[in-house]
Amino acid sequence: MNESPDDALEKSFVESPKTHFRHVYDRYSGPLYRYLYRFTGNNQASEEILHDIFVELFGGRFKTVPGGTLKSWLFTVARNRGLNYQKKQSKVIDTDTRDLRCLTNLEEQTISLDLHRRLSEAEDMLPVDIRETWTLRKSGLDNKQIAAILAIPLGTVKSRFSRLVEYLRKEFET
Repeated sequence: MNESPDDALEKSFVESPKTHFRHVYDRYSGPLYRYLYRFTGNNQASEEILHDIFVELFGGRFKTVPGGTLKSWLFTVARNRGLNYQKKQSKVIDTDTRDLRCLTNLEEQTISLDLHRRLSEAEDMLPVDIRETWTLRKSGLDNKQIAAILAIPLGTVKSRFSRLVEYLRKEFET
């Protein structure tokens, strides 16, 4: 069985943290930042939390656990820090609209903006558990990793995605 790039990076990092720390940072800082931004809605706060996570990682806080990975550890810590930030801020998070792709045709751009707005509004109305699961998926995690991070059964992750599809179908039928 071939080793995935993430597995190889984790193995290298565990064997020689100081040598491979930069590679881990380069690989995960972008996805973690985007994930944190969903919690904070604030660039500076997301960057501060991100840097704190990597300081913690560099300080040797990461320990491999059976079935756990470096990626799941990073996203679990990010989730916990993001939730703590939300508790402190007690505000609703704005949806990140930076992912809009550039469109050349004004009509297509208008349609895309309207669709993105409707999707963002629909995402904001999702129950917290489904929205959190969806945010993790958009960060590039698979169902097993999401289940590990949220500490829920794999079947629960799948049912949340089924509920998400049904909810969005109803929202966009109108």
